[in-house]
Amino acid sequence: MTDGGEWRPSASRERLIERATLLARTRKFFAARGVLEVDTPLLVNAPVSDVHIHCASVQLAPAPATGAQPAAPPLRFLHASPEYAMKRLLAAGSGDIYQICHVVRGLESGRLHNPEFTLIEWYRLGFSLEALMDEVEALVRELLGEVSAQRASERISYRDAFARELGLDPFTAPAAELAKAAQPLGFAGAGTDRDVWLELLMGSLVGPRLGREAR
Repeated sequence: MTDGGEWRPSASRERLIERATLLARTRKFFAARGVLEVDTPLLVNAPVSDVHIHCASVQLAPAPATGAQPAAPPLRFLHASPEYAMKRLLAAGSGDIYQICHVVRGLESGRLHNPEFTLIEWYRLGFSLEALMDEVEALVRELLGEVSAQRASERISYRDAFARELGLDPFTAPAAELAKAAQPLGFAGAGTDRDVWLELLMGSLVGPRLGREAR
């Protein structure tokens, strides 16, 4: 709530209807392909292992004391992705599954999304990389509707994307060359290893240029 006491949400009724329609179309898309919708816990025991993703922690109420010392309240985390829980279901024989859920990433907030946002994650047994790319494109075109007919898709490898957009090979370029390519971002990062440079360049320079109209 603002200092002026404004309580109204930023989403209009029209936008809420649009969102609900997209979610319904997503569920219809997966149902037609025999993919089961699942729902896994938001609150988890451990944070994600990816060093570039940070989980928000949650302090639960103290457990009832059974002795002289009160029990320490357990620390839990809000999941950054349902990946681990969904893979447990896969290992237990769930078959093809998908989930639409809210996730939280502790140190992310910017122009593209808030720390909490909605994520769609799905898993297909026996699918090749090409088959998964086909399905991603089919889902995107389904959600875009009529406008998708005006858009051509492009498939490009990680290596070729770096070569085209930055003129370097991400597999062989030394860290000094990657650092030089990142100079327009104003990030010095002395001593930064190659993986961090590559993450920065992909997220800030290469990725945002993909899919643009030819100049």
